[in-house]
Amino acid sequence: MLLGAPVLLGGCWTGVSLDSGDELATASTIDTTADSDSSAGDEAGSTDEAGSTGGGSSEGESTSTGRSTGEGGSTTDGGSTDGGSTDGGTTTEGGSTEGGSTEGGSTEGGSTEGGTTTSGTGGDDPPPLGNDACDGYATRYWDCCKAHCGNTGNTDPLIGTVGSCDAADQSHGQDYDVPSSCNGPNQNAAFTCYSNAPWAVSGSLSYGFAAVPANGDICGRCYQLEFTGEGHYQADNPGSVALGGKTMIVQATNIGYDVSGGQFDILTPGGGVGAFNACSYQWGVSNNQLGQTYGGLLSTCTQQLGADNHQAVKSCVLDRCNDIFDEPNMGELAAGCEWFVNWYEAADNPNLKYEEVECPQALIDISGVDRGPLNETIQGCGGGSCSEEEQAACDCSWTNGGANCGADDGSCCWEACCG
Repeated sequence: MLLGAPVLLGGCWTGVSLDSGDELATASTIDTTADSDSSAGDEAGSTDEAGSTGGGSSEGESTSTGRSTGEGGSTTDGGSTDGGSTDGGTTTEGGSTEGGSTEGGSTEGGSTEGGTTTSGTGGDDPPPLGNDACDGYATRYWDCCKAHCGNTGNTDPLIGTVGSCDAADQSHGQDYDVPSSCNGPNQNAAFTCYSNAPWAVSGSLSYGFAAVPANGDICGRCYQLEFTGEGHYQADNPGSVALGGKTMIVQATNIGYDVSGGQFDILTPGGGVGAFNACSYQWGVSNNQLGQTYGGLLSTCTQQLGADNHQAVKSCVLDRCNDIFDEPNMGELAAGCEWFVNWYEAADNPNLKYEEVECPQALIDISGVDRGPLNETIQGCGGGSCSEEEQAACDCSWTNGGANCGADDGSCCWEACCG
């Protein structure tokens, strides 16, 4: 079995209200074929693509958790999360975060095979989801801001707080009060650590982090995503078709008011910065180099070359990655871009099935957040009736007056806010 392999617990997320003082900034991506309703997303407030950013070839460097970075980068388009304000998409907070269990950003060691970044930890894939799995879709973002779950006020003391890094990708350790880079970028502000980039565990399984709807006690929860082979806005999107049959496990570290039910805004380098952009400062690049504000590198390449010319689009994204991530300490970002292009197939808002699962240790080691001590029971997808108290705890601002509701995801907060 895979070290720290997830145990299927069943169920989609259920919502819990946010602290009223949270400043949220969303960072989602927009689909090139759909209208962007909120600053985050493709369609009505959803964060769609997170194009990729990439950086030159980075010789696979492995992290302390055994994962490796690869060469080149993958692209993700779309959403960005911001550290203090909320603009459609995923939100990252201006608070500070701790470097979790990983220090700094880039890691060393590791290798890539066949253009796909692979992890140093091998093992079996998790068991498939059951018939009661929820319907959802994935988008992407990377705005370099501090995550919502990087502030102690947003996490239970028992589970820990997501770490942050300075502009040079050096960990802030347990100093969680460092202001977010999106509240004013400077060398010592709190940025997203490069170690948060997604990576492949095998040819069919990847790990990463994501922003989820801003309607619950989401910090540190993990979800198993199984891609269906269809695009959310364009069913025959070539990347989404190619991605079908693969599985990803993501840990929720951020939220988005315009992230709708069942949407996972996957943290992907070059995925688009959205309303808040600390990446131009941190990486020393122009806004144009980052691609479309909502959609990032993939959206720019798709607009230039056409969605049907998929191999050319993938090459375009990798070239743009190489233009951005060309510094020695950007290996993990470059590998994240390559992962997006190769393992993730540069998929544009792919549909998926999902359920909440136990978190793999590799994700816990990077984020520093472990919900295990809570010994909680996870509600199933569609989980039966919701009490008045549970519904009253839901913060419905994410719905944008109902525009972002989407399909019923079975959660108490969807019932309370959209039912």
